[in-house]
Amino acid sequence: MGNFIDSWKAKMRALAIIFVLVGLANASPLFDKGGHSGRGDEEIYMTTAQIIVNRGYPVELHYIETTDGYLLEAQRIPYGKNSGPAPNKPVVFLQHGLLSSSADWIIGSTESALGYLLADAGYDVWLGAVRGNTYGRNHTTLSPDDDPSFWDFSFDQIGKYDVPANLRYILSYTNQPSLSYVGHSQGTLTFYIAMETNPDLNEKVNLMFALAPITTVAHMRSPLRLIAPYADNLEVIANLLGIDEFLPSSDFFDLMGQEECQANTTTALVCESILFLICGPDVAELDPELIPLIVSHTPAGTSVQNMLHYAQEYNYAYYAHYDFGRLGNLNSYGQETPPLYNAGKVTAPMITFWGDNDWLADPVDVAWAESQFPNVKESVHIAHFNHLDFLWAIHVKGLVNDVILANLPIKPQV
Repeated sequence: MGNFIDSWKAKMRALAIIFVLVGLANASPLFDKGGHSGRGDEEIYMTTAQIIVNRGYPVELHYIETTDGYLLEAQRIPYGKNSGPAPNKPVVFLQHGLLSSSADWIIGSTESALGYLLADAGYDVWLGAVRGNTYGRNHTTLSPDDDPSFWDFSFDQIGKYDVPANLRYILSYTNQPSLSYVGHSQGTLTFYIAMETNPDLNEKVNLMFALAPITTVAHMRSPLRLIAPYADNLEVIANLLGIDEFLPSSDFFDLMGQEECQANTTTALVCESILFLICGPDVAELDPELIPLIVSHTPAGTSVQNMLHYAQEYNYAYYAHYDFGRLGNLNSYGQETPPLYNAGKVTAPMITFWGDNDWLADPVDVAWAESQFPNVKESVHIAHFNHLDFLWAIHVKGLVNDVILANLPIKPQV
C-alpha cells in the first residue's frame, strides 16, 4: 500500500505540474491586455448576498431543509433596479454546477450576469445551493467537520433531495404554480435526477434551460479522465486517510496561495487556468479582470464521493447511480450493479446550450442525452464555447442570457 500511495502522489504531482505549465501557455496571450483593472476587488471576500447588495440590488436569505436534514442557504433577488417590487412575479431558479456556488450567477458584470438581467427584466430570481458547498455546510444533526457521514453523498442525493427541496420551498413561498429553471453543468444533471425521482415536479417546471448539460461523461476530454482509472484505489485511500471533503475553498487557497491568486495577474491566471483546463480552453472569451473574483469563489467544495461518481460515469460510460461495489449495491439497490437512470421519465420541457470546445460536456455525450429526453424544444449550439463560457464569457449576454430571456414562457406584467 505504501508503494502505491507514493506512486499515486507522484502521478498527482506530475498532473498538477502539467496543469500549471499548460495553463501558463493558454493564459499567455492575455498578458498583452495590460492586467486587470481591479473591478470587484472588494467583492473577493464577500458572500453571494453581500455582492448582490454591493451591486445595488435587494437580497433575501432563505434557509431550506431537505428531507434528510441538510440545511441550504438560497439567495433571492426579489426585484431589480429597473423593475421594482410587485406581486406575483414569474419565478426563475438558477442552479450552479460542480464545485461551484450561487456566486456563479452574480459575479460577472452587472450588465451581463444572468441574475441581474433577470431581476431587471421583472423576474423573481432565486439562487440555489447544494449540500457540501459554501452555502450547504449545515445539517440538523451532522457536522461537516466532525461527522464523516455528512459527506456520504454524490449527485444522486443532490438530485433526489436538494433540488426538489429548493423547488418545493420556492413554489410554496411565492405561491406560484410553476417556475423556470436554469442549470449549469451539474445543475442540469441534478435537475434530471430530481424530475425522475420526484415526477410531480415535471409539471411545475414551465421551461428548463440546460447550459453545458451533463448526463454521462463517457467522451469527456478533460484531464479529469486521467484520474478516473484510479477511482477505486483513490476511494480506498480516501477512506483510510479519513478524507471526505473535496476542494473546499479554504483548502484550495492554502494550496495555491490566496493573496497570490488575487493580487498578481500572472499567478491569478495560473490559478484560473487550472480550472479552465478541466473545462476546455477559450482564451478569447476569458475576461482577465474577472479572474480574481472567480478564483475567490470557486471551487466551493463537494464530497470525495461525488467526484468519484463522475469518475465512475467516465470509466463505465453510463448514466447511473453511484457504484458501491457488489455488496454495497446489493445493500443499497437490491442488485449487484447500480441501476441506470431513465432519461425518458424527464418530461419537463427544455432547451439545451452546448459548445464544441467543452471538455466536460462533450458534444457526443450531449447529443446522446438530447436523444433520450422526450421534450427537448431546442438545441442551441455555440461552437467556440467551453464549459465555463456559459457563465462568464465576454459575449455570454448576447449568445446565452438574452436567448434565455427571450424564451422564458411567462413574461412579467409591465
